[in-house]
Amino acid sequence: PPPPPPPPKIEKVVQQPTTPKPQAYVPPVVNPPPVTQSANAIQAVTSDPKPQPAPTPAPAVEAPKGPVSVKGNCTQTETPEYPAKALEDEIQGDVFVVFAVGGDGKVTGITDVRFDGSIPPRYRSSFKSAISNALQSYACRANMQLTQPFHFKLDSGA
Repeated sequence: PPPPPPPPKIEKVVQQPTTPKPQAYVPPVVNPPPVTQSANAIQAVTSDPKPQPAPTPAPAVEAPKGPVSVKGNCTQTETPEYPAKALEDEIQGDVFVVFAVGGDGKVTGITDVRFDGSIPPRYRSSFKSAISNALQSYACRANMQLTQPFHFKLDSGA
């Protein structure tokens, strides 16, 4: 019979101890002293290998978030009629209105009304109604919130 096959060779694997790789040298950051500049000073130019990012384009002009003045935003306005009872009772004062304009440039509604202290509460609804009627004829820039003061003053007759 043939002789038995030789036993497999067993090789001993010895791991070499790993030595840590040396860290790359990073020089410390040195901040130069501040430079005072005169009107005739020449600016220093540095060559920076990194390209500068392109300037960000200006965003598209959006409608302002809050109410803006009617001036410059409406091509047609109308003065409200003086409420008859307020005129008869010689009530005068200022009314500040904020209103919304829809996509067609027409007023869609009043969102805020403030009366100065000289207009008594019982007259306020007639002033608001007169203003609301006048706003229906306004032609304004679309999709905006506008503000306008209305001054109700009695003529002195002078």
